Parts: sequence; C-alpha cells; structure tokens
Amino acid sequence: MHPATTFVLSHGLDIGSPIATGLAARGGRVAWLSDGSEAAATDLGATVARLDVGFASRAELEQAFAAAQARVGPPSQVVVSAIPRAGLRAQAIGSLAEDDWRAACGAAMKSVLYALQAAYTALAGRGGSVVVVGPSLSLAGAAQLVALSTAIEGQRGLVKSTARQWGQRGITVNWIAAAPRGLSPAFDGLPLPVKPDAVMVALGRPLDLASEIAPVIEFLGSAAGRVITGATLVLDGGEWMVP
Repeated sequence: MHPATTFVLSHGLDIGSPIATGLAARGGRVAWLSDGSEAAATDLGATVARLDVGFASRAELEQAFAAAQARVGPPSQVVVSAIPRAGLRAQAIGSLAEDDWRAACGAAMKSVLYALQAAYTALAGRGGSVVVVGPSLSLAGAAQLVALSTAIEGQRGLVKSTARQWGQRGITVNWIAAAPRGLSPAFDGLPLPVKPDAVMVALGRPLDLASEIAPVIEFLGSAAGRVITGATLVLDGGEWMVP
C-alpha cells in the first residue's frame, strides 16, 4: 500500500506545520502550503515539502497545488486551516469596524472557500479526504472575538454543505474543532469562554497537534475513516462536550 499524500494549507496562524510534521512522521508524503506570514522560522526538516502560497483566489491555490504535486505527487488528502491574525483582536461588537470584519471574518471564509475549490480540482475523479481544522469557538462563542467566532462557524457550515455535494463523488469533508490554546499560543491571554464546571477539561489539557490530532486526520483519510463525512470532531480534550 502506497503512503498517503497530504497537502496541508495554512493561512494566518501556523496550525499547519505541526500537523504536517506529525503526518510525515507517520510515513506520509506531505507538502505544507503556507501564506508565509508565520513560516519564516519554522523548521520542518527534510520530510515535508514547503511552498509559500497566496490565498487571494482559487486560481492562485490551484497553481500552488500543481507545484506541490510536482514535489510530492497527487494528494489523497487536503488539510486546511485559515485563522487570520486580525481575528485575534479582542474588541466589543459595537466598536467592530467594517474593515476589521473583512480582515478577520471575510478573509477566513474566502480562504477556506478557495482551498475547498482547489482541493476539488485535485481530488475530482480520484476521491479523497478534506479536513478543515479550527478552534472550538463556534461551539460556545467568544464575547470579544465576534468576527473570528462567526468565521469559524461559517467555515464549519461550509464544510457540511460541501460534504453533501461531494459525498457521492468519493470526497469526504470533515471539521476538527480543537482547543484554541492547543492550536496556537496566540490564543493565550485572549478572553476565551470558560466553563463553570468543577472539572474544566476531561483530559486535563488540550490535545497536541502533531502527536494526537494528526493521527485522527490520517484516520479520516483511510478507507475506514472515509465513511465519515460532514462531521464535527471535537478534539479539545473534553472541554466542550457537544454534538
């Protein structure tokens, strides 16, 4: 059996590089396609092909997919994260300017849309798995992170609608909701929602992207995992136990 080939896309916060290295450590062929905003100091070693890409259009990403395919081969799985830094600015909804909304919410939605469209071009006719990863904020909201919370829930809705369209074409699409602080230290100090329960997190910690979430992503791309589509997998260590 040939190893899986995965394209990991990162727009904004660098959520992709630990996933890429985690998948490569498990024997997969991996290309990391990043917008470069947080990639300069990231060391992926020799096991992951790295490409700097733009997320401004579908065409731009399709060109990047072609370049990645020349490096590691055609993908059987595409993993996407899109969390612009602009979305991490805590502010009341009454002071949210239109430009701030576009930079935080609009950019996050468009990036996932273009990534899904490019993924379809790469996977059509062969089938495959698409996984979008984001924080679990859409499950609870965040009082001063309105644009980001809206964008994340919009991405999750886009995943479900796309899964319905592509399921009979052999392409599955799923959403992973992870603990924000497990995704990036950029969430430290932000006014995130807090559960009032005596036991805050069942496992006592967020899950590690490389060693704990990457294997779940790998499973979603396997023959067994591809009976799952349109699902939200809450991988936050048991913080928000919701459907």
